[in-house]
Amino acid sequence: MGSAISREASRDRSQQKKPKPARGWRVTGLLLGLVIAFAGADAVLVSAVHGVQATGLVGTRGTFTVDYCTDTNPSRKNSDYECGGVFVPRGGVADDGWHGRLENADDYPAGEKLDVVETWLGSDMRFREVGLGATLASVMWLCFGLVILAMGAFQVRKWAKSFKK
Repeated sequence: MGSAISREASRDRSQQKKPKPARGWRVTGLLLGLVIAFAGADAVLVSAVHGVQATGLVGTRGTFTVDYCTDTNPSRKNSDYECGGVFVPRGGVADDGWHGRLENADDYPAGEKLDVVETWLGSDMRFREVGLGATLASVMWLCFGLVILAMGAFQVRKWAKSFKK
């Protein structure tokens, strides 16, 4: 008889709903999930555009001749170079060139010639390298953005469910 009562009591406890977190925590969780999802979507969008450009199939493609390179990372812990130089579009001559900056560069010596494309994002006169390495780097960041986007979407879904009665 005692075991029947304990089974009924444990069944009643298992049917009880877990208490919901306070409304403020639910709103905070939902907003945090939205912020994470938007950051992931932004990373996916930017990486996709840079990836398409890195293939060299779109955009104004040409040759960039390096004049100088500087380390833009003030901590000097990890180098982040930006190079200045002259861009000459494909099929153009040296007189057709214009000065600009190469983003996400290595420390190239002056006079180095690189295959680049003019960027779409940001201001004019900025260029990015094209090729397999640049494309793979963009794919890596695209995957990272997709993971962040998925994490944000799952958080939004989890906290949105907590508002249902």
